[in-house]
Amino acid sequence: MRQDHRKMSDKTQLIETARNLPQPDDYFSGLDWGGEILPREIVSFCRMAQDHRTSGWDGISAKAGRYDQHSRYVLLISLEGDGSMGVETNTRQIHEGEAHLLFPHQIHYYIDLPEKFTWLYVTFDLEGPARQILELWRSGGRKMSEQAKGLLVEFLAEFQKEDGLKASIALGKVFEAMETAEPARNKAEPDADLVAQIKKHVMENLEGDLAMPALSTAMGVSESYLRAVFRDGAGVSLGNFVRSVRLVRATYLLEQGELDLGVIAERTGFGSLTSFTRAFRRMYEMTPSSYRKRSRVEA
Repeated sequence: MRQDHRKMSDKTQLIETARNLPQPDDYFSGLDWGGEILPREIVSFCRMAQDHRTSGWDGISAKAGRYDQHSRYVLLISLEGDGSMGVETNTRQIHEGEAHLLFPHQIHYYIDLPEKFTWLYVTFDLEGPARQILELWRSGGRKMSEQAKGLLVEFLAEFQKEDGLKASIALGKVFEAMETAEPARNKAEPDADLVAQIKKHVMENLEGDLAMPALSTAMGVSESYLRAVFRDGAGVSLGNFVRSVRLVRATYLLEQGELDLGVIAERTGFGSLTSFTRAFRRMYEMTPSSYRKRSRVEA
C-alpha cells in the first residue's frame, strides 16, 4: 500500500514538474557537457630510462634521431629529472615538477635526457569545445601545484581500477586545477630566433629546395654558421631535422587516406617514390602503404 502511494506521489510530482517547464527559446540547442574536459581513450604509462634500441611508445631516446607526431594529446609530467625537447619551432626545457601538453599532430623530438628519470605520460583523445580550453597550453608547460598533484594521484587510482568515466572526470579536474598554474621555467637558447626562423622556413617549404645552400641563402648566413647554430640551438643536425619533418608530415597525409603515395612523396619534398619509401622504412620500420593500412585499422 505504501509502495503504491509512493508511485502515485512520484507520478504527481513528475506531472507537476513537467507542466511547469518553460518553453525553450531554441529547440535544437540546450544543456550540454561540451565545456567540460572529459578525455577519452586514456592511456597512461611511465618512462624511467633512455632506450636507443626501441622507438615509438616502447622507448624514449634523445639519440634515436626520431621525431614524433601523434593524432592524440600527450600530457608529459616530469616527476623526477630534467630534460629538453623540441616542439615545432621551439625548444622547451622540462624541469622536475612541470607538466607539458603536446597537441595532436604537433611535431616534437627529445634533445637532452638524463640516463635515469621518472616521466609520467597520459595520452588521450578529446572532442568538442573542451579542446579550446586546452589551447592555453600551447604557450608552454605549467608547474604542478600541490592540488594538481593530489588530483593526479586520484586520476591514477581510477585509471588503475579501469573505471573509464571516473578516470576521465579525474583527469579533467587535473586540467581544471592547472588553468591558473604558474608557467613553467624556460631557459633561453642561444640564437633561438634564428633557429626558430629556420624551423619555420622548413615547415612552410617542405616541397621546395631545403638543401644547405638554399637554406643558407634564405637565411642570409653562411652554410657553416647555419649548420653550427642549428645544432647548438635545436640539439640535432639540420639535415636530420629536415628529413624527419618531411616524414612526419607524410604520416599525417597517409592517415588522411586520400592522396596517392607519389603525390605524398612530392608534397613532402622527396625526389621520387623510391627515395620516399626508403627514408620512410628507415624511420618507421614499415613502408608508407603498410603505415596507411595500419592507421585505417586503428581508425
